[in-house]
Amino acid sequence: MKYHLARGEEQLGTFSDLDVSAGLRSGKFLPTDLCWTEGMAGWLPLKEHLQELNLPPEPEAPQPPPIPAMRVEVRVLEGMATRGQRLAARIIDWISFMVPLVIMFSVLIDENMVKEVQAHPNDQKLLMEQLQKRVEQLQTSQDPTILTTSWVMLLLMTVNFVMLGVRGQTVGKLLIGIHIVRAADGSRAGFLKAVVLREVVFFVIGSIQYVGPVLSFGNVLMIFREDRRCLHDLVAETVVTTRRR
Repeated sequence: MKYHLARGEEQLGTFSDLDVSAGLRSGKFLPTDLCWTEGMAGWLPLKEHLQELNLPPEPEAPQPPPIPAMRVEVRVLEGMATRGQRLAARIIDWISFMVPLVIMFSVLIDENMVKEVQAHPNDQKLLMEQLQKRVEQLQTSQDPTILTTSWVMLLLMTVNFVMLGVRGQTVGKLLIGIHIVRAADGSRAGFLKAVVLREVVFFVIGSIQYVGPVLSFGNVLMIFREDRRCLHDLVAETVVTTRRR
């Protein structure tokens, strides 16, 4: 059935009964719009014509539920590393670097140097002069300890940085079996996040006088958060997990 519709003196056009029904639901047509079709004596408002036809009123469109409040949260991956695993990995890395460092200083610092420093505890220039003098003595005696330990520490640092960028692991994390991954999807963290943001940036911050130690201590304490993410994890958007994806 075709309906001629008008609004005031303006002709809206000719529409099928389905078009009229859909137009009323969408608001395109108004109940006060006039309609006429074959068999009608004259123009009638749509509302009255529908009542004459005993058509049921159009059901109201269902309303969507209220929009939930936005929540910003980081998905915690399955198999997240425990605090004990992270501590153990950090201790292994610390020991592996400190052992050659201690050996180096045990050779570098002799009894005469200790006496000079104790006699002038605030003289930084004297300390540097004594260190330089001691290095020259060791070079003259061809003692390989300084050179060997220096190469060992450089090698350890290089290996750790490469492994962090490629695997998300240091030597300690490799031995414990944990990995640094992106918190969003568990993918590889990459060099920027795993090395630059997590390690280099926070090493520089930790070196700042007065501020550095406080931030470093706060960074460590954040391991007790529910998601076990320290400050460097939040900055780099990473998480430490036992599962490698």
